[in-house]
Amino acid sequence: MKASLKKRAARVLFLALAVCLLSVPAGAKTISSERGNNIFFYATNASGKSVLLKVLPLSDLKVLTHGTEEGTNYYISSTDNYPTTQYCEARGFTIPELVDCVKEKTGVSGAAELSFSGTDKIQLMATDSYGTYSRVWTYDQLYGVKRYYFEGLYDREQGWNTGWEVGGEDNSKFGIDLPTYQKDYQSKDPYYADKRAAFDTGRETTVILATESLSGRTTTDTLNASTELGLGSYIESNKGSVTGCLAKNLTDDTALRLSLPMTEADLMAAHRTAYDNFKWIYNLRLDMTKAPALRSAGTVADPVARFTKSADGKTLTIALTCATTGATIYYSYDGAPQIPYTGPVTYDISGRDLSASPVTMYATAVKEGWDDGGVIFMKYPGLAPAFQALYSSMANENVVFQAAAGVSSAEWTAWTGAMNFITVKTPEVNGYITVSPSEYKAGAASFTFDKSLFGKTGAYSFIFHATKYADKQVSLTIKKAAPTVKTQGSYGLGSAMTLRFDDAEYQSGLSVYILDSNGTRILIPSSGLDRSVVGQVTVKAEYFALASCPIQAAGTYTLELDNSLYAPGSQTVNVAVAKLMETGFSDVAGDAWCANAVVYAVQNGLFNGTAPGLFSPNSSMTRGMFVTVLGRLDGVAADTISAPAYSDVAQDSVYAPYIAWAAENGLAAGYRDGTFRPNVSVTREQIAAIFYRYAQFKGEKTNNTDSAAFNAFSDGADVGAYALDAMRWATAAGVVNGGGGRLNPKGTASRAHVAQMMLNYHTYREGEHT
Repeated sequence: MKASLKKRAARVLFLALAVCLLSVPAGAKTISSERGNNIFFYATNASGKSVLLKVLPLSDLKVLTHGTEEGTNYYISSTDNYPTTQYCEARGFTIPELVDCVKEKTGVSGAAELSFSGTDKIQLMATDSYGTYSRVWTYDQLYGVKRYYFEGLYDREQGWNTGWEVGGEDNSKFGIDLPTYQKDYQSKDPYYADKRAAFDTGRETTVILATESLSGRTTTDTLNASTELGLGSYIESNKGSVTGCLAKNLTDDTALRLSLPMTEADLMAAHRTAYDNFKWIYNLRLDMTKAPALRSAGTVADPVARFTKSADGKTLTIALTCATTGATIYYSYDGAPQIPYTGPVTYDISGRDLSASPVTMYATAVKEGWDDGGVIFMKYPGLAPAFQALYSSMANENVVFQAAAGVSSAEWTAWTGAMNFITVKTPEVNGYITVSPSEYKAGAASFTFDKSLFGKTGAYSFIFHATKYADKQVSLTIKKAAPTVKTQGSYGLGSAMTLRFDDAEYQSGLSVYILDSNGTRILIPSSGLDRSVVGQVTVKAEYFALASCPIQAAGTYTLELDNSLYAPGSQTVNVAVAKLMETGFSDVAGDAWCANAVVYAVQNGLFNGTAPGLFSPNSSMTRGMFVTVLGRLDGVAADTISAPAYSDVAQDSVYAPYIAWAAENGLAAGYRDGTFRPNVSVTREQIAAIFYRYAQFKGEKTNNTDSAAFNAFSDGADVGAYALDAMRWATAAGVVNGGGGRLNPKGTASRAHVAQMMLNYHTYREGEHT
């Protein structure tokens, strides 16, 4: 594609996006559209070019206008969601009749092949569509099904009955086909007899493009929600009949209107059809299934505008040119180019702030037998280059706005070279402040803003001010960086699955999905999640017991975690699910909360059973036992260490060398009376302190003492001063987790609890080294 075409496409796309943001989707709002005095008819050839066949003034098309075969007006009924019934009377012609008219009038070679049938498509553009074909119909959709006019939709007492809508208020607008209605709804439809009665009195009719029409709704005489009149008095004056009540009032002739009668399926399913009656059509394109042999004579050059501001600053003169000889330029200030350009035009700009509200001109240059670039737009002052979409970024990171595809280096350089200053509105400041030149850098195709600007999360808006360019405003949301999600690697089938992260706020607003084998996201309901522990979320074992849970067999599964307050807003983790664990102990079931931890501890030689087949998960863990487990984790060679010098530690005891190792390395100390008290139950805060010292002993990071996780526990004040930093680290790292919102720091820990802490520590270390 040529650079000019890329540029044009970017302009049109930018405008279409702006229209969507500032008003409504193209084609949806046509009550304020301008007149469509000229009708552009294109056809797509075998090379994919849209060749202009004819520009037909609306006045010329009125020669084709007719009513029904009986000579009366066409009657069109449709339903809408006020709720009302809309009725239209019109005179016009069918689309095949328009195609035949174009074939007769155009001088383009190959036009004789044109037809409209079967799966051929007609694309329609309204005057407020800004160059976008917003409706597409095939011949079969328009004329391949019988269509009807139903006066019986109107009830003078109730108006349109929304109870007819088989899909309900929210879904009825999408409609269903007749076989589906007959199969799934007809037998239980309480309004079937009423609909049948309306159908039996209906009148078969067809789709037309109306050049004269008038429509209204069966409510009062005045409608605040629509420019269309209320039909109350018209119906009354017509002896209570809708048919013919507008016969003498066909005054709406501003453009073509697609008048689309209802089908039997529309009636039976109560499909809301008013939206399909498309108004203010000024551009049509025929896309035949078998493209005709139309040869484009060339591509018409884009029109170019030259703006001249008067000396007193009150008038703007605009001169348009086109490099293609014989091309005709059409222009407008409101959207669809409809005014033939014959010479320079003036525009009143007195009292207008052009930097904030530039003058926009829409233009198209066309020539019969040629293809063209469609609608382009030009601004005075100039329009700044478009950016690639950027909706959010992360706090404390640089933000980069990239030039959109199709923006040339010349465009970019001219704009950045004219830059005066940039202002920003941040979550901390009410109003805009100037960005220091040291806080941003203009590159060859990008603007980079320094991370120092983005210390706070929230909405940021930038305005770029450049000489002879309209101010350019862009906004984005700064979010916290999503934390790394840590898993324990493998979970037993049907057992709880805990995911950990080092941001205590991440679990708030967090949604968790399972991706099935087809990649479909299945939301885990809130009832299936436990969020009570800060810094983690657990998928409950009860959820895995549900038949609707997609995890029903061993394997690797993908979980997706979504939180819109973070960037990225979504991240995935893979988890391995193994068959229900065989712990080897009769007192630890495979689905016990500690089963994974017990298997981990035994398989890694940290624990032994207390008797054949028994683990004694609820037995207390003593001080001597705990340093023994930690020594085994470290791989201490027990036979190489001398017995400790504690009066209550027998030299031949199992834990003697491990107590010596712990004492020598500053991990656990004895008491002032020379004892170690190996048989005293170890407390939870002592475990945190020993783990903390061990992590330092191994050279691991222990500066993560984020207080958010610790502060979430109601009894944090009960932690002894000697263990306070250790407990802050242990809770932030997920090594020590409380229960019921409490840490219970002076309480003892069971063998099962210590096995779980060992697994937690293993998970933490794995995450730190990933």
